[in-house]
Amino acid sequence: MKSFYTLLILALFTLSFSGCHLFESTQVPTTEIEAASAWSQKDLAPTFPICEDIEVASERQECFESVISNSISEYIIQNPWESKVFFEEQINVKLLIDKEGNFTLKEVLRSDAIDAAIPNLVEQLEQAVSQMPQAKPAVKTNVGTYVSTELTLPIMIFAE
Repeated sequence: MKSFYTLLILALFTLSFSGCHLFESTQVPTTEIEAASAWSQKDLAPTFPICEDIEVASERQECFESVISNSISEYIIQNPWESKVFFEEQINVKLLIDKEGNFTLKEVLRSDAIDAAIPNLVEQLEQAVSQMPQAKPAVKTNVGTYVSTELTLPIMIFAE
């Protein structure tokens, strides 16, 4: 009986050392993570259902961009901005498209002159973006998951 316990302890001791590799932590280098998460040609950009059937990637991108610009333009036409000062200037609107395909206004890059001329510009753009149709989000194909994306939309403003 004593030899049985000795043999059992020896077996457990051997097993515990042979299984140590299972407890080692594996760290993936940051450069490898960045390389795997970088955008590639195989990844799918966000799109709208109306643009999905377009075969040529550049034409599908044009369709996507035109839906966005038409949506914002329609909002501006229905809710015109007014200014008492003449100016001609470009603003850059940064949009976030989340993993569900919803748009959010992230930032509006503009001059102080535009802020003074159109004080509610940001609020108006937030309203315009909130009324945009839902998109199909971007897909990282190497991991098969939806991802958030950002885009910058230049808007030229002419005030008379």
